[in-house]
Order: sequence, then C-alpha cells, then structure tokens
Amino acid sequence: MADETFHQTQHDLAQTLIRTFYEALAVQFERKDHITRDELDRAFTLIEGFWPKTLPAFKANCRLCLDKHGARAYNPDARRKDFLTRFVFSLLITNIPSRMDPISGKYFPQVIVRGIQRNVTTLFSNAEYEMLNSQAQAIFATIGTDDDTQMWPLIRADETMSMLADKIFIRMLLRFRQFNQQRQTFTAAIVGSIEATVYKFTDQDFCTIFEVMFSRYDTLIRTPEGRIKMDVYYGDGTADGISSIFFAFEQFKKDLTAREGRTKGMLSARRR
Repeated sequence: MADETFHQTQHDLAQTLIRTFYEALAVQFERKDHITRDELDRAFTLIEGFWPKTLPAFKANCRLCLDKHGARAYNPDARRKDFLTRFVFSLLITNIPSRMDPISGKYFPQVIVRGIQRNVTTLFSNAEYEMLNSQAQAIFATIGTDDDTQMWPLIRADETMSMLADKIFIRMLLRFRQFNQQRQTFTAAIVGSIEATVYKFTDQDFCTIFEVMFSRYDTLIRTPEGRIKMDVYYGDGTADGISSIFFAFEQFKKDLTAREGRTKGMLSARRR
C-alpha cells in the first residue's frame, strides 16, 4: 500500500471518529442552544471509555501497510464514487434471501439497488451525503474489503467499525420521524426505479428492508444503558425518536396484516 494511501486512510478514520464525537455534542446545541455540565461530563466519560477501543482500528491499518503478503488490501473500482450506497446495499444483500420474479427473471433485492441509491442520495443534504460517503469509504479501507460475505462479520467484530457503521444507519433511520410520509417517499423512489413489468415492490418488501436496516437499534434502546449511549452519541431525544418511529412501524405492520386478511377473506368469499 502506498504511503500516501496509508496515511490518507489513517487520516480519514481519525477525522471520522473526531467528527462523530463532535456531532454527538453539537446536536445538543441544535436542540437546546446549550449543554449542561452534567451532559458534557456524561458525553466525555463515554468517549474516554470508548477511545481505547479505537486503537485496534489504527493497528489494523498498520497491518495493511506493513504485512504486504498476508494483510487484506482494499482496491476499489477507481470509477466508484458512491461508497455509501454500496455500504447500505451490502447489508441488504447479505440479510435478505434472494428470490426470483417468475415472469421477468429478475432477483429481489438486487433489482432495487438503484432505488436504494436514489433514497440514499435524497435522504441527506449534499454536505451530509459527502460526510457519510467518506465514512463508508473509510470503513471499507480499514477492514480491507468490500466483499459482502466478509465485510459485516469484520465490522461487527470490531467495536469501532461497528459504531461507525451504526452511525450511518441511525442517521437514515431518524429521517423516518414522519414515518408514513417518509415511507411513501422511500417506496416511491424504489418503485420509480423499477420497470413495472420487472418486479412489483410491495409493502411487505418495505417491511423486510426496514427491519434489516434498522431493527438492531430498536433492540439497543430497550435497555437503559443502550438508551443512554444512543442519546450521548447522537443527541438527547434520539432514543425516544427511534422508539416513536418503531411504534409507527409496528402500527403499519398491523394495518398491513389486517388489509391482507380482508383481501384473503374477500377472495375466499368469491370462490364460494
């Protein structure tokens, strides 16, 4: 690995970590125009406790540089610019069983990749997108691969990389505060990217995607420790925001089940 590439990777990772900690505090000012001393102490206590765990990430970068024969090397397609979509879609492709549409022969979830890209680029402002895109690139570079079968076990095995990955998905999840409106927008972007005769994207497909991408955070906030960490890293009220989003999501699933039940009942009555 060239020296400039190595140093740039270290720089990107350090910048991502520092920006993450900065944003955890900055959100307090956005919400309340101030933070209390207790909030500051609580944030830095968690940060100081977490910081030593970042050292293995830097050590991994050193191994990539020094062990030329045995280390993983990340060599992305030089044409690739949208690391964020690649990162998000990799979670879907590794957690949703691929299934073929019997008419078109196209596969889900592969067929929705452009719709996911459209959502990723519209959920965020240009500045947010560039920041998250650079974070996704830094994660790929640090773990040394963007191979779908390898990357997520490597990310989840490293607490630093796992935290940085979570940050990306939590930022996406919080865009669903107006759940029904954002769900419709999200679905419309996917449907608009697929030819009508290729694949019919359903509400159940949306539920599958939403659960794969975000159910981890619903689980995390179910413990007091998880709620505290969520609020410190992403701003006071984040845990409550996630809770309210999943409340709306569960209600949507109940309504969907009820609609499907009524439809089956009507079809059964017609057959009689």
